[in-house]
Amino acid sequence: MEPIIEIRSLSKSYGNFSALNNVSLSIQKGAIFGLLGPNGAGKSTLIRILSCQSRPTSGHAYISGLDVVSDKKDVLSIIGVVPQENSFYEELTVSENLMFFGSLYGIPVIEIKKRSHKILALLHLDEKSQSPASRLSGGMKTRLNIACALIHKPGVLILDEPSVGLDPVSRKALWDTIRTVNDEGTTILITTHYMEEADLLCDRLLIMNRGKIVIEGNPEELKNMAGERTILITSTPGNYQAVKGKVESLKAVVSCSTSEKGLKISLRDELPLQAVLDVFESAGESIKNVESGAPSLEEVFIQVAGEAWH
Repeated sequence: MEPIIEIRSLSKSYGNFSALNNVSLSIQKGAIFGLLGPNGAGKSTLIRILSCQSRPTSGHAYISGLDVVSDKKDVLSIIGVVPQENSFYEELTVSENLMFFGSLYGIPVIEIKKRSHKILALLHLDEKSQSPASRLSGGMKTRLNIACALIHKPGVLILDEPSVGLDPVSRKALWDTIRTVNDEGTTILITTHYMEEADLLCDRLLIMNRGKIVIEGNPEELKNMAGERTILITSTPGNYQAVKGKVESLKAVVSCSTSEKGLKISLRDELPLQAVLDVFESAGESIKNVESGAPSLEEVFIQVAGEAWH
């Protein structure tokens, strides 16, 4: 697969503060690529540079081979940007908004109408085409934001935390919309704070922290890179607090917590499960059940970025 976005040694400084530090990255054409990181990680700075809103201090970024600085006008014609805030006009109808944004790109009126019909059907907004944007629900407004960004048929769609403020039903409907747009051939770059969204939606993920790339891979690769697994042990009589200290003393145990269901243990792969079971048996506990699972994406983030997810 050919890369559609190429970032080479990109840095951005504001005085003595380094928002991006020598970032290099390739994003393949047709992918849904997720950008993760805590506040201040550099995600927004990277998005602003790729969307031609900010110039890098050093390095280069290319979209479809076009430099985002020297070829700004051409880059803007092939990308669509969906910001967190609504970019459309509340007093205009859905169709009027698409007509307006289409005209900004010099698209003929007849062509805008054709594209609008297809886009509104694609995003399930066709029945709201004559409704004022102000009367749309939160989920519909997000879809209208996307529609306005798609009117000029961009090859790359950049979504900056599109799920913020949406209820779970609207959020899942948005995921379906993003997948549908991607199926049409559009490469998607998305920033998000929702781990479930990143895990289920993205082909590849990048975690940033303090302006640098910490780790990159598909969701399963990232979870496997953590080198940890979680087990939940249920036993009788269930004196988990008494067992907890002995389990924590095992060298490869990362964390240990008690719950009504049992003792939840995070441990590194080099520790055999039998070593944990031996501690339970030596404490007079009879094992009833053992549940094992891979680390979650959130656990991976905490490990590699070194701070809690917000």
